[in-house]
Amino acid sequence: MDLSLRLLESLEAVAAEGSMTRAARTLNLTQQAVSSQIRQLERVVGTPLVDRRPTGIELTAAGEVVLKQGAALLSSAQAMVTEARLAATGRPDPLRIAFKAQSTAHFMPAVEAALRQQAPELELRPIASHTLPDEIDALLDGRADAAFLWLPIGDDPRFTIHPLLQEDRWVALPPGHPLESRTTLRIADLADVPVIGPRDGMPPAVVDFWFIDPRPDGTRAVFGPQARTPEECLHLVAAGHGCWIAPASTVTYFAHPRLTWLPLLDAEPNVLALIWPKHNANPLLHLLLTQTRQALNPLPPATT
Repeated sequence: MDLSLRLLESLEAVAAEGSMTRAARTLNLTQQAVSSQIRQLERVVGTPLVDRRPTGIELTAAGEVVLKQGAALLSSAQAMVTEARLAATGRPDPLRIAFKAQSTAHFMPAVEAALRQQAPELELRPIASHTLPDEIDALLDGRADAAFLWLPIGDDPRFTIHPLLQEDRWVALPPGHPLESRTTLRIADLADVPVIGPRDGMPPAVVDFWFIDPRPDGTRAVFGPQARTPEECLHLVAAGHGCWIAPASTVTYFAHPRLTWLPLLDAEPNVLALIWPKHNANPLLHLLLTQTRQALNPLPPATT
């Protein structure tokens, strides 16, 4: 049986993206190469694995079986490589973590200190990122083992997702804005205010969440200029191009002399999660998860 892990990775990407073209973009391959790999996998299995429909590609019943069992094979392969390297060197590979500094600065030093005590041989290697596509790309192309990122990430079955904390949403307003004298805001207050932030390359559900579109009353959000980084968002707000809706931790991390930050009372909170590819079976990821949860929710001191 000529079953390559590469074929299983292609089926996983097609299932997640619902499109050969988007899967090819994710895998850094041509659409023809992905189609060829799916056909090759179908020949190995002996039955069709995908249905091509006007709304996109869906897995057949057999495709679902191969996807599930293939994930287990990919996980076993990853575990084999991890254990072999550990046996050869006596040290685990560094854990490469994609992150946004403003989202993790308040807990990551404590996590790293705890990990040094639990596993002195473990090295954490941070990979700074700016947007969700940056983090997802780092996970899929192997540059990162895990990522701290804000949910939602879209409907993507390739990842294990562990929610960690919730944060209220705040709004950055430009100087002189009519709302800056308020102490709090509600979504209805932003009816005519353009919202700044990244949109290109983002799943529609993710854009809808961050821009709160549509609004609770059914009206549509007003889209302002796009910006990839927090610094770009803050600059555009300060220049009067609109507002920026961000998690509460951003307010304390990015001080700005000209902007007003106000809490958005009736918006769904942001949820930060630790995620990694399902086929990554590195046990040190679970140690990272445990230490992060303990840093965010420390045990009360013992009583005597």
